[in-house]
Amino acid sequence: MQEDSPEDGAQVFRRILVGLDGSEGSQRALAWATRAAAMAGAEVLAVHVLTPSREMRVDLSPTGLTNWRIALRKDLETTWTAPLRDAGVTHRAILVEDDTPAAGICQLADGEHVDLVVVGAQGHRGFADRLLGSVSQRLAHHAHQPVVIVPPDWWTPPPAA
Repeated sequence: MQEDSPEDGAQVFRRILVGLDGSEGSQRALAWATRAAAMAGAEVLAVHVLTPSREMRVDLSPTGLTNWRIALRKDLETTWTAPLRDAGVTHRAILVEDDTPAAGICQLADGEHVDLVVVGAQGHRGFADRLLGSVSQRLAHHAHQPVVIVPPDWWTPPPAA
């Protein structure tokens, strides 16, 4: 089967995955993905990846396993994805667990047959990022789809009047 090309007038992006973690960088990525999806008529998969190393501390806290996960899912489905709803973009909020955020995003992107992965650059992070590589760097090297990394100084132009 031959792939549709943009010259044929075919829709280029049908499904866009955006990685969210509540940070300013992920909100920039969501703004970029929302605009791209609105223009393309694409569905957005808004994804947060739970990792054992980060979430283990919260799971063992007195708040307990379920309370914070319920609150996190609610944030993902409401607050974090509000720009998608406001723009009328079809979307799904997905919470997955994997060893690393990059691994979870790559696996879901492959399983859901997404056309594009969008994440926000966090700027200069700590020593571990320099040594091991950031999520965006890992995705750029390991994802089977094109990856858009929205830089810290990207801005959203105001909507046309």
